[in-house]
Amino acid sequence: MEEKELNQKLHEMFKEMSLVLEDTKQGFLTQNQTTVKKADTKLTEILTSNLPFTEELARKRTKDEVEKKYLNLLPNLQLMAVIIRNLISENKKKIESSLLFTDKAIDEIKHLYTLMLAQFKDTTDYILTRNLHLKMHIKAGMENLFERIEDCIAEHETRLIMCACVPKASYSYVAIIDSIKGLSRELNNFSEKLAL
Repeated sequence: MEEKELNQKLHEMFKEMSLVLEDTKQGFLTQNQTTVKKADTKLTEILTSNLPFTEELARKRTKDEVEKKYLNLLPNLQLMAVIIRNLISENKKKIESSLLFTDKAIDEIKHLYTLMLAQFKDTTDYILTRNLHLKMHIKAGMENLFERIEDCIAEHETRLIMCACVPKASYSYVAIIDSIKGLSRELNNFSEKLAL
């Protein structure tokens, strides 16, 4: 396998996953179950379509350096898929349970989605370009998102103290934020491994 071929495959996968995340964000903001289910279906299609390639590669007795690199990236890709699945699942539960978030909480999550999607786009571009400025931007994006999450958690604690948030909605809020944080961390880890 040539590195260009691997990079193109990863780039296409990331572009498709970006659409899944956009649908997940949109489903959260509009409380539209159909949009969230569409994201879930699309994620399953992405994972299913890439499975035969990965299985075939893993079964090969001798692997070239590019194939080893892809298999080395696989745990990061799998973690990202698990995190995205959890994010979709939490959005589904929120909609099905008719959980209400404060306007402030919705704005916070909307902003975190925006930051994470920007980092996801940078990672998608980095796959093809290996631009060091993008790689630094991916890490800076993670650090910025982590700082913003700390602010959101502090504000959320205040909402809980002031009884502006119920515990059931609080759990959902924290789970969504934690998934966004986890995905941001894995994007950075992925770009670090890709650079090796």
